[in-house]
Amino acid sequence: MRDNHQIRGLHLAFIEWRIKLFIVARMALRFPRPNQLIKALKGIVAFKSRFTISKGLPKAVRSNGRTFISCNANGFPSKNFFRPVEIQALKALNQPPNHLEALAVVQIALTKKCPLNCEHCFEAEALNQKETLTLDDHKRILDKLRSAGVPMVHYAGGEPMTNVQDLIELLKYGDKNVDFSIFTSGFKMSEENAFLLKEAGLTGVYLSIDHYLPEKHNAFRRNDKVFQWALDAAANVRKADMVLTFTLCVTKEMCNREDLLAYMRFAAENKASFVMFLEPRAVGNYAGMEVELSHEEIAVLDAFFMEVNTKKEFQQLPLLVYPAFQYRSLGCAGAASMMIYVDTDGYIQACPYCRNKSTHILGSEYLETLSDLQAQGCSNPAFVNPLN
Repeated sequence: MRDNHQIRGLHLAFIEWRIKLFIVARMALRFPRPNQLIKALKGIVAFKSRFTISKGLPKAVRSNGRTFISCNANGFPSKNFFRPVEIQALKALNQPPNHLEALAVVQIALTKKCPLNCEHCFEAEALNQKETLTLDDHKRILDKLRSAGVPMVHYAGGEPMTNVQDLIELLKYGDKNVDFSIFTSGFKMSEENAFLLKEAGLTGVYLSIDHYLPEKHNAFRRNDKVFQWALDAAANVRKADMVLTFTLCVTKEMCNREDLLAYMRFAAENKASFVMFLEPRAVGNYAGMEVELSHEEIAVLDAFFMEVNTKKEFQQLPLLVYPAFQYRSLGCAGAASMMIYVDTDGYIQACPYCRNKSTHILGSEYLETLSDLQAQGCSNPAFVNPLN
């Protein structure tokens, strides 16, 4: 069995310089005029500097012959690794692409079916209702994303593994330059299914594990088998050599250094490539509840994020990805700035938490809707609007 393994030290420094050289060479081919090239490169550097928390990459992951610097970025080398970079270069030159072409990722709710009803589910009202999108509809969505050059597609739900054959068919149908990932509880992620999905075109798996203690996770997911099937899924994803990300909804109960560090060590023991922290929002099953983190609790997460990713004593832990850390200072990546969410009925949403049904992704007015979303920005007042 080959594990997704970390890259650090001189090996990582070499890869980082290689990436920089590739970017310069690619931009020189795209923008041969010196003044354009310089302006494009300045725009890229300015954008990158807003996301870095150290002088160089803290660590990266090797999976299936490519290097991943984040679970939310395409692997290197690949055609689409450079897509977000090229978008920033075009923006710096005042030649921005249209709003669909500018997206780095589209998250699609593939199904309303789910065997669970988790404590924090943002799709609670839609769960196990009648499907409105067909397999052909989803293929048409992929056609639209392919024509726009969208580099990453994330399938969520519901539980996308409830119909493995449909998922496999969509992966086979999709653009082979796109990195496809799924958000799953681990349901039906057998070794056989993991290899079938990998062969069909799946790059990564976001595995929802919300506590390192079985009884706590099972209670959160409202099922006494879900912790074990998540662990089995993790092992099978590793066997198939896909990027494995543990996702954690950091509740008030979990928001303390002791539990967070125990979780990171648990993720390391199960050889996760990345860990992604998500903050609870008062939507879905949490609607009307006081679940959102306080300023003091957010400060705990911010400090932990910096500590784990920069201190040598934590080098063996997975790379921690915490999108809200950047969103609060730089702007939300949702609302068509860098991503959109397509809900279970096919409607375009700013993100999984901010809902306002207006335009169907297969409709003719989707570009106007994306423009409106970006103008409106994120509904969360804690996030600067928008990220551009």
